[in-house]
Amino acid sequence: MSRAVGQPARALPDSVGLAEFLRRVEADPLPLAGRYQLVTAARVLLDELYVHLPLKRAMHATDPVQRLRLLERRLAPLSELQFHAELADVFRALRDLHTVYQLPAPYRGHVATLGFLVERYTDAEGAAHHIVSKIDRSLVHAGFDVGAELESWNGVPIERAVERNAAAQAGSHLDARLARGLESLTLRPLRTTPPPDELEVLLAYRTRGGRRRETRVPWRVCAAERYAGRAQDPVPTLGTSLGIDVGSETARQVKRGLFAPPRARRSPPRSPRGVLAHRTLRLGGRSYGYLRLFSFNVPGARSFAEQVAQIAARAPAAGLIVDVRGNPGGHVPAAESALQVLSERPVAPVSFSLSTTRGALTLARAHADFRTWTSSIRAAVETGEVYSQGFPLTDPQALTTGLPRYAGPKVLITDALSYSAADIFAAGFQDNALGPVLGTARRTGAGGANVWTHELLRVWLPELLGDLPRGAGFRVALRRATRARGNVDVPLEDLGVQADALHDLTRRDVTEQNQDLLAAAVALLD
Repeated sequence: MSRAVGQPARALPDSVGLAEFLRRVEADPLPLAGRYQLVTAARVLLDELYVHLPLKRAMHATDPVQRLRLLERRLAPLSELQFHAELADVFRALRDLHTVYQLPAPYRGHVATLGFLVERYTDAEGAAHHIVSKIDRSLVHAGFDVGAELESWNGVPIERAVERNAAAQAGSHLDARLARGLESLTLRPLRTTPPPDELEVLLAYRTRGGRRRETRVPWRVCAAERYAGRAQDPVPTLGTSLGIDVGSETARQVKRGLFAPPRARRSPPRSPRGVLAHRTLRLGGRSYGYLRLFSFNVPGARSFAEQVAQIAARAPAAGLIVDVRGNPGGHVPAAESALQVLSERPVAPVSFSLSTTRGALTLARAHADFRTWTSSIRAAVETGEVYSQGFPLTDPQALTTGLPRYAGPKVLITDALSYSAADIFAAGFQDNALGPVLGTARRTGAGGANVWTHELLRVWLPELLGDLPRGAGFRVALRRATRARGNVDVPLEDLGVQADALHDLTRRDVTEQNQDLLAAAVALLD
């Protein structure tokens, strides 16, 4: 066995070492008063407004409100990193990527990265393999390139290293945690995730030629906004209709900026931040349409629906493959209007309900758009209901008036990173019988809520919520989503959408543009 230890040719461009970044953090710690502000705000949000609190207490055996009370009593001895890690862990234990603590400056606006991505596939014998799928060209050396197979991570077998990292993620179920454990192995937005513990990683890998080698790769910190713009804070005017995992949206745009070809980085006209792509596939002697929806983080539902309708109108009649893998969600009306242009019949949208707490009632009385929910929240004093009645956020049929519909057969591809508005899209696809759902995991990411920021809630609840220090923030699941038609009242949170058919990714999928996955999708269409 040949084993050599090498170093990357040079550091990742436009970045600083993790150690240097941490020195800057420790030089200007958050005052103790700021810590109290954050813990108090977190307790109010979870106790008064968090719609999934009863579900999470039951399903994950966690009591975040009590944990926050205890944290408040133990703040003084904690270091800067310990405090942020403790507060973030209270939210992580909820297994809800909508409901998160967002770290203050200087964490916000930065991402820690190793400069490469890893993907997983399963061979014919069922063994897992972990392949470098993307890499910054400055780090290529000694056979460490796209196609190299990782064998160990800091001396730990790679499969176990991924499992350990997955345990620290907030995915609702095992598939979701494993998918996020793999993604965060090499890329971590510091707005929503504390910095890595190690300054560098020792990798043992096998080159494409089969030689075994080792290398050390340092963690580097980049300015996320260089790649992601304002991805961490989606368009404020749409803030009341969002369903998004903002950490994954940031990671998606950073990955696109780091690894996409230069031409792909430029969004096509009217397609903000590269949210969709389409092409025609030729498989088995027939032509099929392929529509990839990377995100629903768009400025408006109507303009997005028009784009999808134009693409669908040109798709071959033999069938359309719709792919939402890795889609972190975004604007819920955009997702449901896109669904409508893929259906000849009016689609039934998901419904949303509020908790029946005093905070939710105060918000419903203050905000005109919530008046529909007010009476059922008020009645909960007598009925004892935990949730209000459910109502749709939007009317997809009205949003898409006059747009063409796609009448051909369809199949939807999902994975465990399809989250929030993408969960809603997948649920609508299945509930309205648009076609089969093909999953590379058993279930979607299982994020079922409309998410609001602390900043937006403060506008309507100024007496309940105060300022936060240094640009820190919180996001909270405010209205829960429940499904329609044959799955009426079934929640999406923690359950997700179960695939009708399952496809384990192959090496050809990872290294040759999903060839086997697309062939499996075509088989379902036919």
